[in-house]
Amino acid sequence: MKIPVSWITKGATLCCACACVLAAPSPVQPTLANGESAQLNALGDELLAHMEATDVQVRVSRKLAVTNLDDFTPTRAARETAFSVAALKKLNRIPLTHLSHNDWIFDRLLQHTFEKGVHAQEDYWFDFDVTPYHIWGVLNWEGRALAAQDLSTAAGRDNYLHLLDEVGRTLREIAAKTQEQAKRGIRVPQPAIGGIRKAFEKFRDTATDMFVAASTRLAGASTAEQREFDKAQAQTIATSIRPAYDEVLQVFDEGYVARAPSAVGLGQYPGGMESYLRRIVYETGLQLTPQQIHDQGLAEVNVLENRLKAAREQLGFKGDRASFDQQLRTDPKFYAKSPQELEARYLSAIARIEPHIPDFFSLRPEAPYAVKRLDAASESGMTFGTYVYPTLQDPHGYYLYNGSNLDKRPLFQVPHLIFHELIPGHHFQIALTRENKSLHPVCWLLRQPAFTEGWAEYAAQLAAEMGGYPDPYELYGHLLSQLFLTSRLVVDTGMNALGWPLEKARQYMREHDFDSDALIATETLRYSTDVPAQALNYRLGYDEFWTERKKAETALGKSFDIREFHAAAIGYGSMPLDVLQEHLDWFIAQKQQQGKP
Repeated sequence: MKIPVSWITKGATLCCACACVLAAPSPVQPTLANGESAQLNALGDELLAHMEATDVQVRVSRKLAVTNLDDFTPTRAARETAFSVAALKKLNRIPLTHLSHNDWIFDRLLQHTFEKGVHAQEDYWFDFDVTPYHIWGVLNWEGRALAAQDLSTAAGRDNYLHLLDEVGRTLREIAAKTQEQAKRGIRVPQPAIGGIRKAFEKFRDTATDMFVAASTRLAGASTAEQREFDKAQAQTIATSIRPAYDEVLQVFDEGYVARAPSAVGLGQYPGGMESYLRRIVYETGLQLTPQQIHDQGLAEVNVLENRLKAAREQLGFKGDRASFDQQLRTDPKFYAKSPQELEARYLSAIARIEPHIPDFFSLRPEAPYAVKRLDAASESGMTFGTYVYPTLQDPHGYYLYNGSNLDKRPLFQVPHLIFHELIPGHHFQIALTRENKSLHPVCWLLRQPAFTEGWAEYAAQLAAEMGGYPDPYELYGHLLSQLFLTSRLVVDTGMNALGWPLEKARQYMREHDFDSDALIATETLRYSTDVPAQALNYRLGYDEFWTERKKAETALGKSFDIREFHAAAIGYGSMPLDVLQEHLDWFIAQKQQQGKP
Protein backbone atom coordinates (compact mmCIF):
# COMPACT_ATOMS: atom_id res chain seq x y z
CA MET A 1 0.00 0.00 0.00
CA LYS A 2 1.36 3.44 -0.97
CA ILE A 3 1.42 6.13 1.68
CA PRO A 4 -0.37 9.34 0.59
CA VAL A 5 2.02 12.29 0.36
CA SER A 6 -0.32 14.31 2.58
CA TRP A 7 0.52 12.06 5.53
CA ILE A 8 4.15 13.11 5.39
CA THR A 9 3.21 16.58 6.55
CA LYS A 10 -0.07 16.05 8.40
CA GLY A 11 1.34 13.37 10.67
CA ALA A 12 4.68 15.08 11.33
CA THR A 13 6.09 14.91 14.84
CA LEU A 14 9.68 15.88 14.06
CA CYS A 15 10.94 19.03 15.67
CA CYS A 16 11.20 21.17 12.55
CA ALA A 17 12.79 24.06 14.40
CA CYS A 18 15.99 22.24 15.25
CA ALA A 19 15.66 19.39 12.72
CA CYS A 20 17.39 16.96 15.03
CA VAL A 21 15.41 15.05 17.65
CA LEU A 22 12.15 13.16 17.26
CA ALA A 23 10.04 14.25 20.18
CA ALA A 24 7.35 12.33 21.94
CA PRO A 25 4.34 11.85 19.70
CA SER A 26 2.24 14.98 19.75
CA PRO A 27 -1.39 15.00 20.85
CA VAL A 28 -3.83 13.74 18.26
CA GLN A 29 -4.13 16.44 15.61
CA PRO A 30 -7.37 18.43 15.78
CA THR A 31 -9.89 17.71 13.06
CA LEU A 32 -13.38 18.83 12.15
CA ALA A 33 -16.01 17.48 14.53
CA ASN A 34 -17.74 15.61 11.72
CA GLY A 35 -14.56 14.55 9.93
CA GLU A 36 -13.04 11.17 9.31
CA SER A 37 -10.92 11.38 12.46
CA ALA A 38 -14.01 11.91 14.60
CA GLN A 39 -15.65 8.86 13.04
CA LEU A 40 -12.54 6.82 13.66
CA ASN A 41 -12.33 7.87 17.29
CA ALA A 42 -16.03 7.15 17.77
CA LEU A 43 -15.44 3.61 16.52
CA GLY A 44 -12.49 3.36 18.91
CA ASP A 45 -14.84 4.40 21.70
CA GLU A 46 -17.22 1.59 20.71
CA LEU A 47 -14.42 -0.95 20.80
CA LEU A 48 -13.22 0.30 24.19
CA ALA A 49 -16.72 0.08 25.64
CA HIS A 50 -17.09 -3.43 24.22
CA MET A 51 -13.80 -4.53 25.78
CA GLU A 52 -14.66 -2.96 29.12
CA ALA A 53 -17.95 -4.83 29.13
CA THR A 54 -16.52 -8.24 28.20
CA ASP A 55 -12.90 -8.46 29.44
CA VAL A 56 -11.95 -8.48 33.13
CA GLN A 57 -8.30 -7.76 32.25
CA VAL A 58 -9.40 -4.50 30.66
CA ARG A 59 -11.58 -3.54 33.62
CA VAL A 60 -8.79 -4.23 36.10
CA SER A 61 -6.24 -2.38 33.98
CA ARG A 62 -8.51 0.65 33.76
CA LYS A 63 -9.44 0.50 37.46
CA LEU A 64 -13.10 -0.05 36.77
CA ALA A 65 -15.48 -1.87 39.08
CA VAL A 66 -15.47 -5.62 38.52
CA THR A 67 -18.78 -7.31 39.31
CA ASN A 68 -18.46 -10.32 36.99
CA LEU A 69 -15.58 -12.35 35.58
CA ASP A 70 -15.09 -13.40 31.96
CA ASP A 71 -17.47 -15.57 29.98
CA PHE A 72 -15.93 -18.74 28.51
CA THR A 73 -18.99 -19.96 26.64
CA PRO A 74 -19.58 -20.14 22.88
CA THR A 75 -22.11 -17.33 23.34
CA ARG A 76 -19.32 -14.88 24.11
CA ALA A 77 -17.42 -15.95 20.99
CA ALA A 78 -20.58 -15.45 18.91
CA ARG A 79 -21.05 -11.97 20.37
CA GLU A 80 -17.42 -11.15 19.55
CA THR A 81 -17.90 -12.19 15.94
CA ALA A 82 -21.15 -10.22 15.61
CA PHE A 83 -19.57 -7.09 17.10
CA SER A 84 -16.51 -7.34 14.85
CA VAL A 85 -18.54 -7.88 11.66
CA ALA A 86 -20.63 -4.78 12.39
CA ALA A 87 -17.60 -2.69 13.41
CA LEU A 88 -15.64 -3.69 10.31
CA LYS A 89 -18.48 -2.51 8.09
CA LYS A 90 -18.45 0.87 9.85
CA LEU A 91 -14.68 1.14 9.57
CA ASN A 92 -14.66 0.38 5.86
CA ARG A 93 -17.09 3.24 5.26
CA ILE A 94 -14.64 5.79 6.70
CA PRO A 95 -12.56 7.38 3.90
CA LEU A 96 -8.79 7.64 4.34
CA THR A 97 -8.37 10.84 2.35
CA HIS A 98 -7.84 13.31 5.18
CA LEU A 99 -6.45 11.12 7.93
CA SER A 100 -3.32 12.22 9.77
CA HIS A 101 -0.52 9.72 10.14
CA ASN A 102 -1.60 8.95 13.72
CA ASP A 103 -5.13 8.31 12.49
CA TRP A 104 -3.89 6.16 9.65
CA ILE A 105 -2.07 3.90 12.14
CA PHE A 106 -5.22 3.77 14.27
CA ASP A 107 -7.32 2.84 11.23
CA ARG A 108 -4.99 -0.05 10.37
CA LEU A 109 -4.91 -1.22 13.99
CA LEU A 110 -8.70 -1.31 14.15
CA GLN A 111 -8.82 -3.13 10.80
CA HIS A 112 -6.48 -5.81 12.11
CA THR A 113 -8.44 -6.13 15.38
CA PHE A 114 -11.85 -6.45 13.76
CA GLU A 115 -10.65 -8.89 11.10
CA LYS A 116 -9.39 -11.13 13.90
CA GLY A 117 -12.65 -10.76 15.80
CA VAL A 118 -14.69 -11.80 12.76
CA HIS A 119 -13.31 -15.33 13.20
CA ALA A 120 -13.70 -15.47 16.99
CA GLN A 121 -16.55 -17.97 16.76
CA GLU A 122 -14.47 -20.35 14.61
CA ASP A 123 -11.22 -19.95 16.53
CA TYR A 124 -12.93 -20.39 19.92
CA TRP A 125 -12.89 -24.16 19.51
CA PHE A 126 -9.15 -24.32 18.86
CA ASP A 127 -8.07 -22.72 22.15
CA PHE A 128 -7.49 -25.16 25.01
CA ASP A 129 -8.25 -22.99 28.05
CA VAL A 130 -7.08 -25.78 30.36
CA THR A 131 -3.43 -25.64 29.26
CA PRO A 132 -0.86 -24.00 31.58
CA TYR A 133 -0.36 -20.66 29.80
CA HIS A 134 -4.09 -20.20 29.22
CA ILE A 135 -5.24 -21.07 32.72
CA TRP A 136 -2.45 -19.09 34.36
CA GLY A 137 -3.62 -15.99 32.47
CA VAL A 138 -7.21 -16.61 33.55
CA LEU A 139 -6.36 -17.08 37.22
CA ASN A 140 -3.85 -14.24 37.26
CA TRP A 141 -6.40 -11.67 36.13
CA GLU A 142 -9.13 -13.11 38.30
CA GLY A 143 -6.73 -12.80 41.23
CA ARG A 144 -5.94 -9.21 40.32
CA ALA A 145 -9.66 -8.43 40.13
CA LEU A 146 -10.10 -9.84 43.62
CA ALA A 147 -7.06 -7.94 44.90
CA ALA A 148 -8.59 -4.68 43.66
CA GLN A 149 -11.75 -5.04 45.76
CA ASP A 150 -12.30 -2.68 48.70
CA LEU A 151 -13.05 -4.91 51.66
CA SER A 152 -13.56 -2.12 54.18
CA THR A 153 -17.28 -1.98 53.38
CA ALA A 154 -20.02 -4.59 53.55
CA ALA A 155 -20.83 -4.04 49.87
CA GLY A 156 -17.18 -4.62 48.93
CA ARG A 157 -17.03 -7.83 50.93
CA ASP A 158 -20.27 -9.06 49.36
CA ASN A 159 -18.86 -8.41 45.89
CA TYR A 160 -15.66 -10.25 46.82
CA LEU A 161 -17.69 -13.31 47.79
CA HIS A 162 -19.66 -13.02 44.57
CA LEU A 163 -16.41 -12.91 42.56
CA LEU A 164 -15.13 -15.98 44.40
CA ASP A 165 -18.25 -17.77 43.24
CA GLU A 166 -17.58 -16.38 39.76
CA VAL A 167 -14.17 -18.09 39.79
CA GLY A 168 -15.98 -21.38 40.21
CA ARG A 169 -18.36 -20.47 37.41
CA THR A 170 -15.53 -19.72 34.97
CA LEU A 171 -13.83 -23.02 35.78
CA ARG A 172 -17.06 -24.91 35.19
CA GLU A 173 -17.47 -23.15 31.83
CA ILE A 174 -13.92 -24.14 30.89
CA ALA A 175 -14.72 -27.75 31.82
CA ALA A 176 -17.87 -27.66 29.68
CA LYS A 177 -15.95 -26.16 26.76
CA THR A 178 -13.30 -28.87 26.98
CA GLN A 179 -16.00 -31.53 26.87
CA GLU A 180 -17.68 -29.90 23.87
CA GLN A 181 -14.34 -29.64 22.08
CA ALA A 182 -13.94 -33.40 22.54
CA LYS A 183 -17.33 -33.98 20.91
CA ARG A 184 -16.05 -32.02 17.92
CA GLY A 185 -12.96 -34.20 17.66
CA ILE A 186 -10.69 -31.57 19.27
CA ARG A 187 -9.04 -33.16 22.28
CA VAL A 188 -5.93 -32.13 24.18
CA PRO A 189 -3.05 -34.35 22.97
CA GLN A 190 -2.10 -37.15 25.33
CA PRO A 191 1.41 -35.77 26.06
CA ALA A 192 -0.11 -32.57 27.54
CA ILE A 193 -2.72 -34.17 29.78
CA GLY A 194 -0.37 -35.10 32.63
CA GLY A 195 0.85 -31.52 32.99
CA ILE A 196 -2.70 -30.18 32.96
CA ARG A 197 -3.75 -32.58 35.70
CA LYS A 198 -0.74 -31.66 37.79
CA ALA A 199 -1.41 -27.93 37.43
CA PHE A 200 -5.11 -28.18 38.29
CA GLU A 201 -4.46 -30.41 41.27
CA LYS A 202 -1.96 -27.86 42.58
CA PHE A 203 -4.33 -24.96 41.94
CA ARG A 204 -7.11 -26.84 43.75
CA ASP A 205 -4.92 -27.72 46.72
CA THR A 206 -3.64 -24.14 47.10
CA ALA A 207 -7.00 -22.44 46.52
CA THR A 208 -7.12 -21.10 50.07
CA ASP A 209 -3.72 -19.43 49.74
CA MET A 210 -4.67 -18.06 46.33
CA PHE A 211 -8.11 -16.66 47.06
CA VAL A 212 -8.56 -15.93 50.79
CA ALA A 213 -8.18 -12.20 51.39
CA ALA A 214 -5.60 -11.10 53.94
CA SER A 215 -7.06 -9.93 57.23
CA THR A 216 -5.20 -6.61 56.83
CA ARG A 217 -7.63 -5.73 54.03
CA LEU A 218 -10.59 -5.80 56.45
CA ALA A 219 -9.84 -2.53 58.21
CA GLY A 220 -13.09 -0.97 59.34
CA ALA A 221 -14.93 -4.26 59.76
CA SER A 222 -15.89 -5.37 63.24
CA THR A 223 -14.50 -8.58 64.71
CA ALA A 224 -17.85 -10.29 64.16
CA GLU A 225 -17.97 -9.08 60.53
CA GLN A 226 -14.44 -10.36 59.94
CA ARG A 227 -15.33 -13.79 61.35
CA GLU A 228 -18.45 -13.96 59.22
CA PHE A 229 -16.50 -12.94 56.09
CA ASP A 230 -13.74 -15.49 56.73
CA LYS A 231 -16.34 -18.21 57.15
CA ALA A 232 -18.08 -17.20 53.94
CA GLN A 233 -14.78 -17.21 52.02
CA ALA A 234 -13.93 -20.69 53.24
CA GLN A 235 -17.40 -21.94 52.37
CA THR A 236 -17.30 -20.52 48.82
CA ILE A 237 -13.88 -22.02 48.18
CA ALA A 238 -15.04 -25.37 49.52
CA THR A 239 -18.39 -25.47 47.72
CA SER A 240 -17.68 -23.62 44.47
CA ILE A 241 -13.98 -23.27 43.58
CA ARG A 242 -12.51 -26.62 44.64
CA PRO A 243 -15.39 -28.64 43.12
CA ALA A 244 -14.94 -26.65 39.91
CA TYR A 245 -11.27 -27.62 39.76
CA ASP A 246 -12.37 -31.22 40.25
CA GLU A 247 -14.91 -30.79 37.45
CA VAL A 248 -12.09 -29.87 35.08
CA LEU A 249 -9.99 -32.80 36.28
CA GLN A 250 -12.89 -35.20 35.76
CA VAL A 251 -13.02 -34.28 32.07
CA PHE A 252 -9.70 -36.06 31.63
CA ASP A 253 -10.95 -39.49 32.57
CA GLU A 254 -9.79 -42.77 31.04
CA GLY A 255 -12.19 -42.44 28.13
CA TYR A 256 -10.93 -38.97 27.26
CA VAL A 257 -7.31 -40.05 27.42
CA ALA A 258 -7.96 -43.14 25.31
CA ARG A 259 -9.49 -41.05 22.53
CA ALA A 260 -7.02 -38.17 22.79
CA PRO A 261 -4.49 -38.00 19.95
CA SER A 262 -0.89 -38.95 20.53
CA ALA A 263 0.09 -36.40 17.87
CA VAL A 264 0.29 -32.68 18.57
CA GLY A 265 -0.41 -29.49 16.64
CA LEU A 266 -3.44 -27.60 15.34
CA GLY A 267 -3.17 -29.03 11.84
CA GLN A 268 -4.47 -32.46 12.92
CA TYR A 269 -7.94 -31.20 13.90
CA PRO A 270 -10.86 -30.54 11.53
CA GLY A 271 -10.47 -26.87 10.63
CA GLY A 272 -7.27 -26.61 12.62
CA MET A 273 -4.99 -25.79 9.71
CA GLU A 274 -7.18 -22.86 8.71
CA SER A 275 -7.10 -21.58 12.28
CA TYR A 276 -3.30 -21.87 12.38
CA LEU A 277 -2.95 -19.89 9.13
CA ARG A 278 -5.19 -17.17 10.57
CA ARG A 279 -3.12 -17.11 13.74
CA ILE A 280 0.04 -16.36 11.79
CA VAL A 281 -1.66 -13.24 10.42
CA TYR A 282 -3.21 -12.34 13.80
CA GLU A 283 0.13 -12.63 15.57
CA THR A 284 2.36 -10.92 13.03
CA GLY A 285 0.35 -9.02 10.43
CA LEU A 286 2.45 -10.73 7.78
CA GLN A 287 1.18 -12.92 4.94
CA LEU A 288 3.63 -15.80 5.32
CA THR A 289 3.08 -19.50 4.78
CA PRO A 290 4.22 -22.05 7.37
CA GLN A 291 6.77 -23.36 4.88
CA GLN A 292 8.27 -19.89 4.35
CA ILE A 293 8.61 -19.40 8.10
CA HIS A 294 10.01 -22.89 8.54
CA ASP A 295 12.67 -22.37 5.86
CA GLN A 296 13.61 -18.98 7.29
CA GLY A 297 14.06 -20.58 10.69
CA LEU A 298 16.30 -23.33 9.34
CA ALA A 299 18.55 -20.77 7.61
CA GLU A 300 18.82 -18.49 10.64
CA VAL A 301 19.57 -21.40 12.99
CA ASN A 302 22.58 -22.24 10.80
CA VAL A 303 23.80 -18.63 10.97
CA LEU A 304 23.59 -18.62 14.76
CA GLU A 305 25.36 -21.98 15.04
CA ASN A 306 28.29 -20.44 13.16
CA ARG A 307 28.30 -17.43 15.50
CA LEU A 308 28.37 -19.74 18.50
CA LYS A 309 31.32 -21.61 16.99
CA ALA A 310 33.19 -18.33 16.57
CA ALA A 311 32.40 -17.38 20.19
CA ARG A 312 33.79 -20.69 21.47
CA GLU A 313 36.96 -20.17 19.48
CA GLN A 314 37.37 -16.71 20.99
CA LEU A 315 37.11 -18.29 24.42
CA GLY A 316 39.93 -20.63 23.43
CA PHE A 317 37.84 -23.78 23.47
CA LYS A 318 39.07 -26.43 21.03
CA GLY A 319 36.32 -29.05 21.27
CA ASP A 320 32.86 -29.27 19.72
CA ARG A 321 29.72 -27.51 20.87
CA ALA A 322 28.34 -30.52 22.74
CA SER A 323 31.47 -30.70 24.89
CA PHE A 324 31.45 -26.96 25.56
CA ASP A 325 27.75 -26.94 26.46
CA GLN A 326 28.24 -29.89 28.79
CA GLN A 327 30.98 -27.95 30.55
CA LEU A 328 28.57 -25.04 30.99
CA ARG A 329 25.85 -27.34 32.32
CA THR A 330 28.06 -28.92 34.98
CA ASP A 331 30.13 -25.99 36.24
CA PRO A 332 28.45 -24.80 39.48
CA LYS A 333 29.72 -21.22 39.04
CA PHE A 334 27.13 -20.73 36.30
CA TYR A 335 24.14 -21.51 38.54
CA ALA A 336 22.49 -19.63 41.41
CA LYS A 337 22.32 -21.28 44.79
CA SER A 338 19.09 -19.52 45.75
CA PRO A 339 16.23 -17.57 44.14
CA GLN A 340 17.61 -14.49 45.87
CA GLU A 341 20.94 -14.89 44.07
CA LEU A 342 19.13 -15.31 40.76
CA GLU A 343 17.12 -12.16 41.40
CA ALA A 344 20.28 -10.25 42.30
CA ARG A 345 21.77 -11.18 38.91
CA TYR A 346 18.70 -9.82 37.16
CA LEU A 347 19.06 -6.54 39.02
CA SER A 348 22.80 -6.37 38.35
CA ALA A 349 22.27 -6.70 34.60
CA ILE A 350 19.71 -3.89 34.67
CA ALA A 351 22.07 -1.61 36.60
CA ARG A 352 24.76 -2.24 33.98
CA ILE A 353 22.86 -0.63 31.11
CA GLU A 354 20.81 2.00 32.94
CA PRO A 355 23.52 4.70 32.59
CA HIS A 356 23.52 4.23 28.79
CA ILE A 357 19.78 4.57 28.26
CA PRO A 358 19.89 8.34 27.44
CA ASP A 359 22.34 7.66 24.60
CA PHE A 360 19.84 5.40 22.85
CA PHE A 361 16.42 6.70 23.87
CA SER A 362 14.80 10.11 23.91
CA LEU A 363 11.49 8.54 24.97
CA ARG A 364 11.43 6.67 28.27
CA PRO A 365 8.46 5.52 30.38
CA GLU A 366 7.70 7.06 33.73
CA ALA A 367 6.46 3.78 35.23
CA PRO A 368 8.97 2.08 37.56
CA TYR A 369 9.94 -1.54 37.14
CA ALA A 370 10.85 -4.38 39.45
CA VAL A 371 11.62 -8.09 39.63
CA LYS A 372 9.60 -10.58 41.67
CA ARG A 373 9.31 -14.35 41.84
CA LEU A 374 6.32 -16.18 40.35
CA ASP A 375 3.88 -17.85 42.73
CA ALA A 376 4.76 -21.49 43.33
CA ALA A 377 1.62 -22.87 41.68
CA SER A 378 2.50 -21.21 38.36
CA GLU A 379 6.18 -22.18 38.20
CA SER A 380 5.59 -25.77 37.11
CA GLY A 381 3.81 -24.72 33.92
CA MET A 382 6.07 -21.86 32.81
CA THR A 383 9.51 -22.15 31.28
CA PHE A 384 11.05 -18.87 32.43
CA GLY A 385 8.52 -16.33 33.66
CA THR A 386 6.37 -13.49 32.40
CA TYR A 387 6.17 -9.71 32.23
CA VAL A 388 3.18 -8.07 33.93
CA TYR A 389 2.57 -4.51 32.78
CA PRO A 390 1.62 -1.58 35.04
CA THR A 391 -1.98 -1.03 36.04
CA LEU A 392 -3.70 1.83 37.84
CA GLN A 393 -3.69 -0.32 40.99
CA ASP A 394 0.06 -0.95 40.76
CA PRO A 395 2.11 1.36 38.53
CA HIS A 396 5.10 -0.99 38.42
CA GLY A 397 5.97 -3.22 35.52
CA TYR A 398 7.16 -6.57 36.88
CA TYR A 399 9.20 -9.40 35.54
CA LEU A 400 7.88 -12.43 37.43
CA TYR A 401 10.69 -14.95 37.21
CA ASN A 402 10.67 -18.69 37.74
CA GLY A 403 12.77 -19.40 40.82
CA SER A 404 12.45 -23.18 40.76
CA ASN A 405 14.90 -25.77 39.37
CA LEU A 406 17.85 -23.41 39.66
CA ASP A 407 20.23 -26.05 38.36
CA LYS A 408 18.45 -25.72 35.01
CA ARG A 409 18.65 -21.89 34.81
CA PRO A 410 22.18 -20.78 33.88
CA LEU A 411 23.19 -17.34 35.06
CA PHE A 412 24.92 -16.48 31.79
CA GLN A 413 21.47 -16.30 30.12
CA VAL A 414 20.11 -13.89 32.74
CA PRO A 415 21.15 -10.64 30.97
CA HIS A 416 19.41 -11.51 27.70
CA LEU A 417 16.25 -12.46 29.54
CA ILE A 418 15.99 -9.34 31.68
CA PHE A 419 16.84 -7.01 28.78
CA HIS A 420 14.01 -8.70 26.88
CA GLU A 421 11.52 -8.53 29.73
CA LEU A 422 12.14 -5.16 31.37
CA ILE A 423 14.53 -2.58 29.93
CA PRO A 424 14.94 -1.76 27.16
CA GLY A 425 12.44 -4.48 26.20
CA HIS A 426 8.84 -5.14 27.24
CA HIS A 427 8.62 -2.59 30.01
CA PHE A 428 10.02 0.22 27.88
CA GLN A 429 7.67 -0.42 24.97
CA ILE A 430 4.48 -1.41 26.80
CA ALA A 431 4.66 1.18 29.57
CA LEU A 432 5.52 3.89 27.05
CA THR A 433 2.46 2.98 25.01
CA ARG A 434 0.23 3.11 28.08
CA GLU A 435 1.57 6.54 28.99
CA ASN A 436 1.18 8.00 25.50
CA LYS A 437 -1.68 10.48 25.70
CA SER A 438 -1.73 11.00 21.93
CA LEU A 439 -3.16 7.51 21.44
CA HIS A 440 -6.80 6.58 21.73
CA PRO A 441 -7.11 4.75 25.08
CA VAL A 442 -8.07 1.52 23.33
CA CYS A 443 -4.62 1.45 21.71
CA TRP A 444 -3.13 0.84 25.13
CA LEU A 445 -5.03 -2.43 25.24
CA LEU A 446 -4.44 -3.67 21.68
CA ARG A 447 -0.90 -5.01 21.98
CA GLN A 448 0.35 -6.65 18.81
CA PRO A 449 2.32 -9.81 19.74
CA ALA A 450 4.99 -9.77 17.02
CA PHE A 451 5.62 -6.07 17.62
CA THR A 452 5.82 -6.56 21.38
CA GLU A 453 8.01 -9.67 21.35
CA GLY A 454 9.99 -8.51 18.33
CA TRP A 455 10.86 -5.25 20.07
CA ALA A 456 11.88 -7.15 23.21
CA GLU A 457 14.24 -9.33 21.19
CA TYR A 458 15.59 -6.32 19.32
CA ALA A 459 16.16 -4.71 22.73
CA ALA A 460 18.10 -7.74 23.96
CA GLN A 461 20.41 -7.42 20.96
CA LEU A 462 20.56 -3.63 21.32
CA ALA A 463 21.85 -4.21 24.85
CA ALA A 464 25.06 -5.53 23.28
CA GLU A 465 25.66 -2.02 21.89
CA MET A 466 24.97 -0.65 25.37
CA GLY A 467 27.61 -2.78 27.11
CA GLY A 468 25.11 -5.35 28.34
CA TYR A 469 27.27 -8.45 27.74
CA PRO A 470 30.80 -7.64 28.95
CA ASP A 471 31.42 -11.23 30.01
CA PRO A 472 32.08 -13.51 26.97
CA TYR A 473 30.03 -16.24 28.62
CA GLU A 474 27.08 -13.86 28.89
CA LEU A 475 27.48 -13.04 25.21
CA TYR A 476 27.47 -16.77 24.50
CA GLY A 477 24.32 -17.02 26.59
CA HIS A 478 22.78 -14.23 24.54
CA LEU A 479 23.48 -16.17 21.34
CA LEU A 480 22.04 -19.31 22.89
CA SER A 481 18.87 -17.39 23.73
CA GLN A 482 18.64 -16.10 20.17
CA LEU A 483 19.10 -19.64 18.87
CA PHE A 484 16.38 -20.92 21.19
CA LEU A 485 13.89 -18.33 19.93
CA THR A 486 14.87 -18.88 16.30
CA SER A 487 14.42 -22.64 16.56
CA ARG A 488 10.79 -21.94 17.43
CA LEU A 489 10.19 -20.92 13.81
CA VAL A 490 11.15 -24.44 12.82
CA VAL A 491 9.34 -26.49 15.47
CA ASP A 492 6.15 -24.40 15.76
CA THR A 493 5.47 -24.64 12.03
CA GLY A 494 6.75 -28.20 12.00
CA MET A 495 4.31 -29.45 14.62
CA ASN A 496 1.29 -27.31 13.74
CA ALA A 497 1.41 -27.37 9.94
CA LEU A 498 4.04 -29.71 8.52
CA GLY A 499 3.19 -32.92 10.36
CA TRP A 500 6.18 -33.12 12.69
CA PRO A 501 5.74 -35.57 15.59
CA LEU A 502 6.41 -34.17 19.05
CA GLU A 503 9.60 -36.20 19.42
CA LYS A 504 11.02 -34.85 16.15
CA ALA A 505 10.51 -31.30 17.39
CA ARG A 506 12.12 -32.13 20.72
CA GLN A 507 15.07 -33.78 19.04
CA TYR A 508 15.60 -30.72 16.84
CA MET A 509 15.65 -28.52 19.93
CA ARG A 510 18.04 -30.88 21.71
CA GLU A 511 20.42 -30.61 18.77
CA HIS A 512 20.35 -26.82 18.66
CA ASP A 513 19.22 -25.45 22.03
CA PHE A 514 21.02 -25.40 25.34
CA ASP A 515 17.94 -26.07 27.42
CA SER A 516 17.28 -29.18 29.46
CA ASP A 517 14.98 -31.95 28.34
CA ALA A 518 12.45 -30.77 30.93
CA LEU A 519 12.35 -27.24 29.52
CA ILE A 520 12.21 -28.54 25.96
CA ALA A 521 9.28 -30.75 26.94
CA THR A 522 7.42 -27.76 28.39
CA GLU A 523 8.21 -25.52 25.44
CA THR A 524 7.19 -27.93 22.70
CA LEU A 525 3.83 -28.47 24.39
CA ARG A 526 3.46 -24.72 24.68
CA TYR A 527 3.88 -24.30 20.92
CA SER A 528 1.65 -27.19 19.93
CA THR A 529 -1.14 -27.17 22.53
CA ASP A 530 -1.05 -23.92 24.57
CA VAL A 531 -0.56 -21.05 22.14
CA PRO A 532 0.19 -22.22 18.57
CA ALA A 533 1.88 -19.55 16.39
CA GLN A 534 2.61 -17.30 19.39
CA ALA A 535 6.24 -18.41 19.49
CA LEU A 536 6.73 -17.17 15.92
CA ASN A 537 6.47 -13.58 17.12
CA TYR A 538 9.88 -13.35 18.72
CA ARG A 539 12.17 -13.97 15.78
CA LEU A 540 9.86 -12.66 13.06
CA GLY A 541 9.39 -9.44 15.01
CA TYR A 542 13.10 -9.19 15.76
CA ASP A 543 13.96 -9.59 12.09
CA GLU A 544 11.49 -6.87 11.15
CA PHE A 545 12.86 -4.30 13.61
CA TRP A 546 16.45 -4.94 12.50
CA THR A 547 15.48 -4.85 8.83
CA GLU A 548 13.77 -1.50 9.33
CA ARG A 549 16.72 -0.09 11.27
CA LYS A 550 19.18 -1.13 8.56
CA LYS A 551 16.89 0.37 5.94
CA ALA A 552 16.80 3.67 7.87
CA GLU A 553 20.57 3.70 8.40
CA THR A 554 21.15 3.16 4.67
CA ALA A 555 18.58 5.71 3.54
CA LEU A 556 19.52 8.45 6.01
CA GLY A 557 23.28 7.99 6.20
CA LYS A 558 24.90 10.57 8.46
CA SER A 559 21.54 12.02 9.45
CA PHE A 560 20.46 8.73 11.05
CA ASP A 561 19.99 9.15 14.81
CA ILE A 562 19.39 6.02 16.87
CA ARG A 563 17.27 7.89 19.40
CA GLU A 564 15.03 9.25 16.66
CA PHE A 565 14.64 5.81 15.17
CA HIS A 566 13.68 4.28 18.51
CA ALA A 567 11.21 7.08 19.20
CA ALA A 568 9.59 6.44 15.82
CA ALA A 569 9.65 2.66 16.30
CA ILE A 570 7.91 2.52 19.69
CA GLY A 571 6.53 6.03 20.15
CA TYR A 572 3.29 5.40 18.28
CA GLY A 573 2.09 2.31 20.10
CA SER A 574 2.25 -1.30 19.00
CA MET A 575 1.08 -2.27 15.53
CA PRO A 576 1.11 -5.27 13.17
CA LEU A 577 4.43 -5.73 11.39
CA ASP A 578 3.05 -4.79 7.97
CA VAL A 579 1.90 -1.47 9.44
CA LEU A 580 5.30 -1.01 11.11
CA GLN A 581 6.98 -1.36 7.71
CA GLU A 582 4.84 1.39 6.19
CA HIS A 583 5.08 3.58 9.30
CA LEU A 584 8.88 3.52 9.30
CA ASP A 585 8.91 4.20 5.55
CA TRP A 586 6.94 7.33 6.47
CA PHE A 587 9.54 8.19 9.14
CA ILE A 588 12.38 7.84 6.62
CA ALA A 589 10.53 9.93 4.02
CA GLN A 590 9.87 12.61 6.62
CA LYS A 591 13.54 12.77 7.60
CA GLN A 592 14.65 12.90 3.97
CA GLN A 593 12.24 15.71 3.22
CA GLN A 594 13.44 17.52 6.31
CA GLY A 595 17.03 17.37 5.06
CA LYS A 596 16.26 19.01 1.70
CA PRO A 597 17.23 22.68 1.29
